[in-house]
Amino acid sequence: MNKHYLYVMKLKWTLTLAAAMVLTIGASAQQIMINPGPLPKARPLGDFDYFNRRDTVTISFIGDVMQHGAQIDAALKEGGGRIHDYTNAFRFMEPFFKEADYMVANMEFTVGTKPYTGYPCFSAPPEIASAAKSAGIDLFLMANNHICDKGASGLGKTLDIYENLQMPKLGAYRNKADADTSSVILVELKGMKFALFNYTYGTNGIPVPEPYHVNLQDSVEIKRNIQRAKDLGAEIIIAMPHWGEEYVLSPVAEQKKFADMMFREGVNAIIGGHPHVPEEGYIYVRKQQQPYARDSVERILFYSMGNYISNMSRSGWTSTGMMITLSFTRDRISGKVRMLMPRWKYMWCFRKGQYTNDYTVVPIEEFLQSQDFKAGGRTTLQQQGFKAISDFWPQIIKKDLIKIVETNK
Repeated sequence: MNKHYLYVMKLKWTLTLAAAMVLTIGASAQQIMINPGPLPKARPLGDFDYFNRRDTVTISFIGDVMQHGAQIDAALKEGGGRIHDYTNAFRFMEPFFKEADYMVANMEFTVGTKPYTGYPCFSAPPEIASAAKSAGIDLFLMANNHICDKGASGLGKTLDIYENLQMPKLGAYRNKADADTSSVILVELKGMKFALFNYTYGTNGIPVPEPYHVNLQDSVEIKRNIQRAKDLGAEIIIAMPHWGEEYVLSPVAEQKKFADMMFREGVNAIIGGHPHVPEEGYIYVRKQQQPYARDSVERILFYSMGNYISNMSRSGWTSTGMMITLSFTRDRISGKVRMLMPRWKYMWCFRKGQYTNDYTVVPIEEFLQSQDFKAGGRTTLQQQGFKAISDFWPQIIKKDLIKIVETNK
């Protein structure tokens, strides 16, 4: 066997190995390729790094976190100790919560007053608050119509528990002086400054107990909060009202009136709650005329996100909620913070036994593609629950609640 033959054979073996490696790498690359889908419909001038998270801030919101009596009972652990476990309340949504740079939830109950009760006077176990924080919630909203359900004691205990958790909160305060300094919070994320405030249309006719203060729907106070946000140097102002008519998918005149006023005064986005069903949403975009620019998001208005979790069963709509994600970037040319096209995800609340052994929330589209759903359910209750979400999803799509509106303003 001569040297030339050995050289040729060695060269063939090397080339074969190299080809195999290229094929292997190519196959692996094909397996991990991700199709990002279409670009957002609204991409503001200068936003050259939309998909670069270093340049984008996301703030997400969920609607009414309710605690009816059946939910409290379902969360009670078996055995002694009277400990409640709310892991499943957030289990399937937690990954989405933790994707956001900042996460907000409306906590529509008082916390810590025994005996724990549901409707009409809500008092939830403190474990619901710690579970929400662990799942990635960064801010609790307290201005809602049930915050005074247990009087001064209930309001005080709720504040105590949230403060012991070192949990930021908005909408209810120990006194008017605290409200004057804390009704607007300034959150700085990646160098961008966001002001947030929260108020409610009322407290179910229950007077706010002395010396506590709850932010109520008052145009003078709202304008004062907006001015306070500007004085703090906010680049984006977000209002989170508790308003509207329950179980109605469209806003009422009063909501429209206050929304118009807040936009006139300088609010950039309004994310509402209370009706227990998702309501119409509007994304206002200004058409850019330059050939190098795209539509620019001017204002964002979601009248109601609906329930996050509850025991309500009036219709499929009370089981349906929305997670709203607002995205922002700093314009490389003007230096201003711009709003990008928001995202919204529909969620579904399963009651006890319909999926897990207690109440839980799932993202609808992902759940309908899951192996659990495709398996059809192991029990009659699961089969009924799976059928309900499957049957109602086409109605949600058909309703088409969210509209994009072009404006010249």
